[in-house]
Amino acid sequence: MKLGFACAWDAPPELTWSHTPWRLRAALRDRVGHADEVVDVGITYPPALRTTLKAATARRHDGQWVSMWRHSRAARRYGEAAVRRAVARTGCDVVLEIQDLVALDPPYLLYQDLSYDVLLESAESEDGLISFPTLSREGVLRLRDRQRAIYQDAAAVLAMSQWFADHLVTHSGVPAERVRVVRPGATAAQDIDPELLAAAHQRRLAGPRTRLLFVGKDFRTKGGDAVLAAVELLRREVDPTITLTLVGPRMWVPSGPVPDGVRFLGRLPVAEIGALYHAHDLFVLPSRFEGFGIAFVEALAHGLPCIGRDAFAMPEMITPGTNGDLVRGDDPAELATKIAAVLADVDQYQQTVGAAAAVAGYHTWSRAAEQVLAVAREVSRG
Repeated sequence: MKLGFACAWDAPPELTWSHTPWRLRAALRDRVGHADEVVDVGITYPPALRTTLKAATARRHDGQWVSMWRHSRAARRYGEAAVRRAVARTGCDVVLEIQDLVALDPPYLLYQDLSYDVLLESAESEDGLISFPTLSREGVLRLRDRQRAIYQDAAAVLAMSQWFADHLVTHSGVPAERVRVVRPGATAAQDIDPELLAAAHQRRLAGPRTRLLFVGKDFRTKGGDAVLAAVELLRREVDPTITLTLVGPRMWVPSGPVPDGVRFLGRLPVAEIGALYHAHDLFVLPSRFEGFGIAFVEALAHGLPCIGRDAFAMPEMITPGTNGDLVRGDDPAELATKIAAVLADVDQYQQTVGAAAAVAGYHTWSRAAEQVLAVAREVSRG
């Protein structure tokens, strides 16, 4: 079987979608048999075209220039033509597309964590199109209709979570028999030093447990404003030694200076995040809009309980009373109450560290690649 791998690559390509396609492709190539191969049929935008598209679609939002150029008609048309040419040239038996790139004549699979149907549904309860602020509702509807047409002809849609798999069936009209769940790997959850894990656990048990961690590039989408408000409440009314380390945004987003008790580290390399999980006592990320949420897996694999939101795929990873808790809205008081309760619950820390090895052992790219190959071989056999 010749499996085509189609992805719209960033520059540099390994950074695309937080390393997800790069690592999945490497794992697929490691797992294929002697009679199989994985060939690239993806999209690399020439620098001049990328610059032109970014400039043509740039819009001002919250005082900054934002470009949704990948969602433009011109970018889509260029990508569709590039993938079709590559597939025709290589003669693939099956094509794996990262996101919905193009409808093809050979059988094709899509690997996704979200859809435009999810975005539109979320926009009904949020202030605008969260995470896609410069796209118009009409533009998203056009992209949704295009996406549904690609779903219609896909041999299978591989969903990163059970929640998204169910949503594809109930909201996007994909037949249930053509939806499969393939949870992603979590590279920062691999090769965790058991001695460091045990030492971090013993430190947390001995206390005090006061160090909170937030890791997310999009401050507001990930609920950063709610976390800051909850920390202010906690420091004022519960324990003034509680602190927050905030990682992800390139610059400080809220108005005013960084408040007392908050350490802002900005954007960090993925390789440095693992040490932060060991050094903190609770991971807090009440995301308003979330795909799979690999950061939760990474935290749990490091024995770190999590606070998320009772939405999207987060309840698949976080079980209240076992390894953290879930909030239902943006009330800082609710978030502060749940943070304080988890920090005080020794049993949850015992259960979280006891399950850490199983979390890390399951969320590997080699396991994800095996699942993808199984579906591709099934499709290839017709």
